Amino acid sequence: MTFFKHACATALASLLTLSAHAGAWGEGAFDNDAAQDFLAECTRSADAAVVSQAIELSLVASFVDADDGAAAVAAGEVIAGALGSSAAPRTKVVPCLAAMPREQLRALAPGAIRAVERVADPAVSELAQQWADEKPNRWSTGMRQLAARLRR
Repeated sequence: MTFFKHACATALASLLTLSAHAGAWGEGAFDNDAAQDFLAECTRSADAAVVSQAIELSLVASFVDADDGAAAVAAGEVIAGALGSSAAPRTKVVPCLAAMPREQLRALAPGAIRAVERVADPAVSELAQQWADEKPNRWSTGMRQLAARLRR
């Protein structure tokens, strides 16, 4: 009986831990845990490599996992914000891009566009596949709008 009680207590503790750490999931560029983690890292750092790495991961992977895709989308939104065309006001000043001249920011945009387009493609992106299962949603529209804002 003691083993059974211990096993039940362990299972209950595991369930409570899972629900206590339930992830954020939303249609916006920063509405999930991986994107929030990326934004926190970008806010703590004065190194633009944080942004470049997030973009590059989604460009070189044969299949983009959901967390890498979310970070790439967040990186695109951070770049759009630094260029003055963000949909998310909190990205207007981020330390990781604060010292970067506008020409260098503009040079990041083409890679960010390709990354966002890859992340939006269900053939190569786990995040796009997950959103394809959510009906209705505006995620795909948001990805197209982000790519368009990066093109400006």
